[in-house]
Amino acid sequence: MKDFRKLITLVAATVIALCLFVTGIVISGFRDDGHASDSSKITVKAAVKSETQAATLSAARASEVSAVSTDIPVAEDDETLGFTAKKTSLKAGKSYTFKVNMSGVTWTSSKEEVATVSASGKVVAKTVGKTKITASAGTQSVSVTLTVKPKKTIGIDAGHQRRANLGMEPVGPGSSTSKYKVTGGTSGRTTGIAEYKLTLRVAKKLKEELKSRGYAVVMTRTKHDVDISNKERALKLNKSCDIAIRLHADGSDSTSIKGASVLYPGPDNPYVANLSAKSKKLSQKVLDSYIAATGLSSRGLHVRNDLTGTNWSTIPVTLIEMGYMTNASDDVYMSKKANQYKMAKGMADGIDAYFGY
Repeated sequence: MKDFRKLITLVAATVIALCLFVTGIVISGFRDDGHASDSSKITVKAAVKSETQAATLSAARASEVSAVSTDIPVAEDDETLGFTAKKTSLKAGKSYTFKVNMSGVTWTSSKEEVATVSASGKVVAKTVGKTKITASAGTQSVSVTLTVKPKKTIGIDAGHQRRANLGMEPVGPGSSTSKYKVTGGTSGRTTGIAEYKLTLRVAKKLKEELKSRGYAVVMTRTKHDVDISNKERALKLNKSCDIAIRLHADGSDSTSIKGASVLYPGPDNPYVANLSAKSKKLSQKVLDSYIAATGLSSRGLHVRNDLTGTNWSTIPVTLIEMGYMTNASDDVYMSKKANQYKMAKGMADGIDAYFGY
């Protein structure tokens, strides 16, 4: 019995010991788990804080980059705009393509009446003068001053003047024959207009027409009250002109005679035979174009070797009798401003044809 009790006591003690051992393990595990949980929480908090700080830093850096991009322009291309092909002078009627080292430029001409420029930089010279050709790209621009030179220089002699000069002068170089220095000319039988007035009116229109086509022009006179002999007129035009055109109008005792004619020195001219061929060509071109522009009758070409203003010339020369002032229809036609423009255009067309323009 005693042994049984001892056995029960031993089993009970063993059970109690085992329970205490298990309880100790549980308590220990509980404490260990609690400690591990706290560490994990601290680690997570630190990671979240670190990521937040990184995100904040990234945002700050992005803001700084944005501020730099906004406040400081960044050039995409540091190249300086400049010409790679240009001219500083060009003859009227000619063209040339200006070039720069960039694409997409804008071209302008400061005086388009002197020269025009296309979107591709092609410059067309029109009239004598100067213009500035500019290429622009963004904030950059480059310019060059272009001088447009004349195609040719044309001498225009508006025949006669208000008062005749009946002094004498040699009809040609070395000639013993003399003629009046300058006569008074004829006048319109119907309109009453004096020849010297008509010739200057047409001469001024011819000058403007020629200038618009790129020619330079020299006038022997620009007003009526002058005293310039035929020899002096020729000598003036010889100095700088390529050709000379002398403007006159005809007169006759017969009122039925009408039409335009052109006079030139013949191949047997004792003073300017060397100018005959070119003068004839010039005369034919002027007459043909004049008749085409005006519709007046043509009286053809005529050789004249006795004209002082022709014989003192050293350049091809022609004298056009624009019509008969003693014929009513010619007289009235030539007196009208609109017709005078046609007359000037016809002469200019002839000059263009002579030079091959």
